[in-house]
Amino acid sequence: MKPVKIIVDCIMIILLPLLMSYALIGEDVHEYLGIAMFAVFIVHHILNRSWFKTVFKGRYTPYRIYSNTINILLCIIMIALPVSGILMSKHAVPFLSITSGASLARTVHMTTSYWGFVLMSLHLGNHASVMMNGMRKMFHITGKSAIRTTVLRVIAALICGYGIYAFIKRDLLNYLFMQVMFAFFDLNENKALFFLDYIAMILMLAIVSYYIGKMLRKSSGKDKAGS
Repeated sequence: MKPVKIIVDCIMIILLPLLMSYALIGEDVHEYLGIAMFAVFIVHHILNRSWFKTVFKGRYTPYRIYSNTINILLCIIMIALPVSGILMSKHAVPFLSITSGASLARTVHMTTSYWGFVLMSLHLGNHASVMMNGMRKMFHITGKSAIRTTVLRVIAALICGYGIYAFIKRDLLNYLFMQVMFAFFDLNENKALFFLDYIAMILMLAIVSYYIGKMLRKSSGKDKAGS
């Protein structure tokens, strides 16, 4: 089951920057990719259904509060996104012919898209330890290495630096807090640069979330993750 989970998570990571490039990939492609993302999201939760059974069980440590808050908000957003998307759909589900509420749906869809982008990236960071352990097994890496740790931290710092730059350049704060009501795209922009910026932001947010989780686990005396 674990390889299937990894494949599903990788598909979601690939779809995330593609969906953020709405005007660059075309309205029709965006709608179909949105449906694909929602379908993969459902599969992701079926594969991880054990989480729902434990939500109200056990002690809530600072890390668990942080992680579950992200998960719950992400669930809400991933429901709001397809609902608002369907209300605006012109290609994927035209047979529904829904004409009312389009203006509100557009506002909800755009705002939740950016919050979904941020929360999904943070969620990825919460599972970084599992991914790192998988990489260690794949490449037969055993033990700790000060050089490897230093190199990885320098790379992470460089990614974070560029990710913060891209976050500011792409004006994400204004989109997140509804200061901008329409998404603006430079149709002449190099698509590779656009995706580079969004991939850098995904990795930056994931790295930040990983270290937040690391600090929260340490505060509970339960951090057993290596570098």
